Amino acid sequence: MPTSKPTNIDAQRILAIMDELKEKLTYLSVATPQVLQGLQSEEGQAAQELVGPELMKQFAEQMRLEELYVVANANADRDIGHGDENEEVREEEHSLKKNTLELCRKMRAIPNIVPELRNFQERDATRNVIQFLKTLADMQDLTLKRLTTTVEEERSRTELLEHYKNREAEASKRRQQLEKDLTHLKFACERAQSQRNEILTKLKADLYEVRDSKQERMAALRNRYETRMKEQKAAFLAKEEEMRRKINKLKEDNKKTRANNEEEELGQKSKGKRYEMDVESVIKQYDVQVKEMAFTLAERMDAYKKEQKQLNELADHFKKVEEERATIAAEEAIADARRAKREAERARRDASSALVQAFWRGILAREQYGQMKKAKKKKGGKKKK
Repeated sequence: MPTSKPTNIDAQRILAIMDELKEKLTYLSVATPQVLQGLQSEEGQAAQELVGPELMKQFAEQMRLEELYVVANANADRDIGHGDENEEVREEEHSLKKNTLELCRKMRAIPNIVPELRNFQERDATRNVIQFLKTLADMQDLTLKRLTTTVEEERSRTELLEHYKNREAEASKRRQQLEKDLTHLKFACERAQSQRNEILTKLKADLYEVRDSKQERMAALRNRYETRMKEQKAAFLAKEEEMRRKINKLKEDNKKTRANNEEEELGQKSKGKRYEMDVESVIKQYDVQVKEMAFTLAERMDAYKKEQKQLNELADHFKKVEEERATIAAEEAIADARRAKREAERARRDASSALVQAFWRGILAREQYGQMKKAKKKKGGKKKK
């Protein structure tokens, strides 16, 4: 028994095998005699076209091999030790495996074949297979978790499993106690049931006696009510004859009244026709007025639309004029600013040039003063000599 933890490749192989097993079980869950009968019926013509004749033959062969395999296994269980029969069982098992693989391969090539074939099955018949597939999927998830679980997680789960085992032992003890209590209750219920059966037997005997007396009473009541029914029937026939006479008299009176009211009805019809003509003339006048008003309304609407268009054009024009005026004012402001800037620059340059000229004049005046001072010194030296 290997103690090392399986690698990712081993886990992937295990999961791939379980996925293949689920897929094959899904396909084989719809490979039943009931589905084959549904495909061969008139309702299964569309599904039969989807499956194809080759797969239909494979279905029939699968059903035949399954029946042979069941019969052979039953015979092998009865006759254990006969080598020839075991050889036949092995051959049939080999044929069944080969046909099953071929059937699954062909069904895999047809998309949505399982839902189509599931329609021919009863829900109760496939409930166990679907439950088994769900259990297999849960087992696959559990296997994946076990393969990817660390040592710490495994230890914690082991401790949790021990905890649940202890709880299971306590629950088992509790169940045994409850079973004992249930046995006592069943004994008490059986005893009460026997008492009720005795009471029921007595009541049935009383019922038989009451039923006999009831039959005699029912015969007396039947004779009494049959006599009353005959009397009521004779009274009903007399009443019916009287009512028929009244109905015939009322019919004659109705005919006379209808003849008298025909002239009045004709007069009312002529009045109705005259009123209808008056209403039609009023309707025609109203239609003419409505047409004139509609025409006037259309003209006014056209005039309103023209005035609205002119108003929009004037508004756009004045808006453009205002924008142009604002643009001109902005340009004039820019020109004034440029003019003021040029004037300020000119004043600055004039002041700078005046300063430079004054500075230059000062330099020239100092040079002239220096020359004059030197000239005076020369003249003074000559005189002293």
